[in-house]
Order: sequence, then structure tokens, then C-alpha cells
Amino acid sequence: MAVMNRMHPLSRLWHKLGSIHLTVGVCLALTADLAVGYACLNRKTFIFQPLNDIGLASWIQTYGRHHFIHTAWFFILLGLLTLLAVNTLVCTTQRMVWLVARWRHFRWYRFVFKLAPHIMHYALIVILTGYLCSYLFAQVLDVRTLIPGVAISLPGNSSARIVMTDFEPVYYEADRLPAFKGRVLSPRAILQLIDASGQRRAVLTATRPLRFNGYGIFLKDFAPKKKDGGMNRRVRVDITIRNDPGVRLYLAGILLFSLGLAMYLMERFVPNRGKHR
Repeated sequence: MAVMNRMHPLSRLWHKLGSIHLTVGVCLALTADLAVGYACLNRKTFIFQPLNDIGLASWIQTYGRHHFIHTAWFFILLGLLTLLAVNTLVCTTQRMVWLVARWRHFRWYRFVFKLAPHIMHYALIVILTGYLCSYLFAQVLDVRTLIPGVAISLPGNSSARIVMTDFEPVYYEADRLPAFKGRVLSPRAILQLIDASGQRRAVLTATRPLRFNGYGIFLKDFAPKKKDGGMNRRVRVDITIRNDPGVRLYLAGILLFSLGLAMYLMERFVPNRGKHR
């Protein structure tokens, strides 16, 4: 305690931000906040649905501000996640500095393996940063409707066009659930993506979005929902188009996390023949 009192205020703040006690406190607060958020989401789902369509900044100025009683938990969540990211960064950096200062005490490969959990922690920060960039800076366009044979252009680039050439959904054909007989299980829109470099065929599904000229293309809705089409037999696919700068960040974070995890698992299979060289 006496040593801490003699430290520079910034050094004391640095050590407190990396404290395990802060980690535990933030995790407990996150659990409580998410429990409240679960109740709010169940009761007021319509408030949070536009988050994916209009971005965080616009959502805060509209839904978030005008329904503050039901959205306060979300703002608290953002603050807690920021604090958790800072805590993880400081704690991991402290440990990395300690390891680098003592690298001579380990065999070279053991030293590399010791970095594995810290690489995963840094990867978590990169992923969180990527998602924050997505919510803050993503450009989300209005829903566009595709019908067979009609092209739509990407914004600001008339040469980049999307044409739906066919709709080939996967239907439920089994007999175990008669009510679902003939219903679409997986919508599959066959697209032709055309730009200055040429054209290519691509398949858009609900679980497989497309990347085209820097934009992400996501399937939002479709018709018909059944094989016979009911009263609406006209084929259409509704898509959302996003220019998302955070994608590269959280993909890089996932790759970095995978690298750290692979190193961590490899350590278990390398025999330990002593700490020193």
C-alpha cells in the first residue's frame, strides 16, 4: 500500500485499470445489466430492431433518446464494455511487459507459447473495436427489392449492378410436420453481380451474405413463403446493403484469436524440459 501511495497518479490509475478486482466488478455489473436488458428486449423489441438498419448514432438520436427508460440499460452496457476493453488492454499489456522483461528465463518456444492468452485478449479488443466501428460508422441503405431480371445499382457507382436471375429456395418436403409441408426452409437468390471488371454469379441466402465492391449484401425478406405461393406468387427478395468499415477489424480479430488459441493448444503437446535454455 505504501508503494502504491508513492506512485505517480497516472501510474496508480494504470494499475487500478488493470486490476483483477475491476474485472470481476465489471463482469458482475454486466450480468446484472444484461438481465435488465433481456426484460426490456422482450417487452419493447420494436425499439431495438432499427439498430441494424439505421446505425447507432441515428438510433440514439431517435429511439434511444425518446425511450430512455427502456434503453438506459443499453447505454450502461456500452460503458461497461468500454471499461472491460480498457481493463483487458491494461491487464494484458502489464503481463506482456513482465514476460518480455523475463524472456531469457524461458526456452524460445516456451516464451512464444506464453504469449498465446495475451494474443487472444488483444484479439477480443480488436473484435469489440470492430463492432463499435460498425455501429458508429456503417452506412446502411434503405431496403431494396429485387425481382427477376431487373437490375439495381450500388450507390455512387452506376456500373456496379445487381440482378436477380432466379430464386431457388429449399422447401420442407418431409411428412413429420404437415403444417410446414411446402414451406421455404432456406431462401436462395441467384444473383448476377456486374461491375467494370466483369460479372460473376453468386448465391445469396439468409445465412450467407455477399461482399460486392466494398458493400455487404444481406437478405432481409422474400416471397413467396410457400411452394404454391398462396395469394402472392410474385417472386421478390428484399435486401439491405451496408458499407461497413468494422468488418475487416473483427475478421482480423477472429484470425488473431484463432492464432492465439492454436498456440495455446500446441503448448500442451510440447514437452517441458525446463525453464532455462
